[in-house]
Amino acid sequence: MRCSILLGSLLLGACGPSVAKRHIGSETRPGQIVIDQDAIERSGANNAWEVIKRAAPQFSTAETRNGQPTRLTRRGRSSVLLNDAPLLFIDGIRTVDFRALEDIPARTIFRIDILNGIEGTTYYGTNAVGGVILVQTKNGTES
Repeated sequence: MRCSILLGSLLLGACGPSVAKRHIGSETRPGQIVIDQDAIERSGANNAWEVIKRAAPQFSTAETRNGQPTRLTRRGRSSVLLNDAPLLFIDGIRTVDFRALEDIPARTIFRIDILNGIEGTTYYGTNAVGGVILVQTKNGTES
């Protein structure tokens, strides 16, 4: 059980039972899912789009009749927001077309980090209220 520490008028924590974190692949901090190479191989996915569909249940996906990706939105979001789609970065480059995920073979992916809305806005600003997907390919990794 975690409890708070009160220092004057500053509360440094909160009481409550420890909550098990959801781990897919490697260790993560709260609000983040990391999908590493082992998890990608175990998933049996053929491309990045399939990996995200299988490993990120917080997203709702939409496809054309031919199975091409068209939209990715966070589940449970209100329709008040005009654009609640997550930000997508492939090797550090912002991409607005989710069809690009279909063109990345699963065997070339180094890791995928998925940040929830709170984590996303902390690091990427208010446009990341729908979350952030960071795809890092093996060719795009730093040496």
